[in-house]
Amino acid sequence: MLSEAPPRLRWRDLIPVLVFTVVGIILVVALIAALVRADRAFVHANAETIALSATLLIYLAFGAGIVLALRRLPAPLQFLGLHWPTLPDIGRTLALIVPWYIGVALVSALSSVVLNGGRLVPGNTQQLFVQRPHGLGILVLALLVTAVAAPLCEETFFRGMLFRLLRARGPLWAAVLLSAIAFGLAHASPAVSLALLPVFTYMGIVLALTYAWTGSLTNSVLLHALNNAVGTVTVYALLSR
Repeated sequence: MLSEAPPRLRWRDLIPVLVFTVVGIILVVALIAALVRADRAFVHANAETIALSATLLIYLAFGAGIVLALRRLPAPLQFLGLHWPTLPDIGRTLALIVPWYIGVALVSALSSVVLNGGRLVPGNTQQLFVQRPHGLGILVLALLVTAVAAPLCEETFFRGMLFRLLRARGPLWAAVLLSAIAFGLAHASPAVSLALLPVFTYMGIVLALTYAWTGSLTNSVLLHALNNAVGTVTVYALLSR
């Protein structure tokens, strides 16, 4: 009797993730619009908390779509290589962070010359704080969004799902590049600068290679989380002065 093949990812598994994310965005925008109509002064006074909470809700919708998409797998965490960080995981992350930032600086400099008229490429972290941040509570909420929700959801989708789907059907270089471009397009906001696209594509390449090298999503999550945490704390400190 032939044994049944184990479940594997399918392209249609991406659909619930995308649907939940889009629906989440629509519901959050509708909720904010309702709040504005009900009490504009309240929204204005609490804009930073509302904006961060709205972003967190969108990531929760994103994560719910991921959970639904992976429900077929008998052991999704093991499949993704996601586990509690070990000392070697932390050591690899700390070893990678310096070359990571060197690469970001070099790509940002090149992108500023080619795509931004030589002007410094702006970061998009400052968009988190729609007002001058007040209190450590806002920082904690921002870190919950950037250093917890974003790395877990984005690494699971872009590396654990999209990269693996591409890798199963093509060469490593193509899977790395295409998943990185998708990651870059998802982050390079035209409202800030299109010159961010090469920077985030570079980040996506490093994260995909880290995942391919270690076979563990934990390592790419840690690197992503550390980068976001440093950026969030830095922007918070600068805007709070």
